[in-house]
Amino acid sequence: MCSGKTTAGRLLARSLGLAFADSDALAEKRAGRSIAAIAENSGMAAFRRLEGACVKELASGRGRVIALGGGVYPSRRWEKILKAGGTVVFLHCPWPELKKRLKAARGPRPLLKGPWETAAGRAEKLYARRLPFYKKAGITVKTSGRTPAGTVAAIIKELKK
Repeated sequence: MCSGKTTAGRLLARSLGLAFADSDALAEKRAGRSIAAIAENSGMAAFRRLEGACVKELASGRGRVIALGGGVYPSRRWEKILKAGGTVVFLHCPWPELKKRLKAARGPRPLLKGPWETAAGRAEKLYARRLPFYKKAGITVKTSGRTPAGTVAAIIKELKK
């Protein structure tokens, strides 16, 4: 959430001359409604099933940059599949910065509904629970204090190693 996956992913794909895909955008396209609407009307389990089908499709292809929803990689079922399909990059935004970004971009995010302090507490617990999984990525790039272009430059530098 709010680490810059979609923005950096688009720029990275353009820089590398690759196609770009976003698992959340594909899920919304397939459902014909927003993730918030899917979660609200059908429940998070239904959203995760749809998301899983989209990730499976995206991971089966090659030659593209994929931005994954924040809940995908922490699922053990995807870790091996994603690593086998390419390089997994974790865009690490430390919690204090991420909290600011989340507050500014709350909008329709289902996990951020309700009073801000309550929502922020839920998000922080989720962040702490997911962080050990994210750290298993092949490349970690800190996004705090970087522009999207700076993030992409750091990813490309790491990819060349």
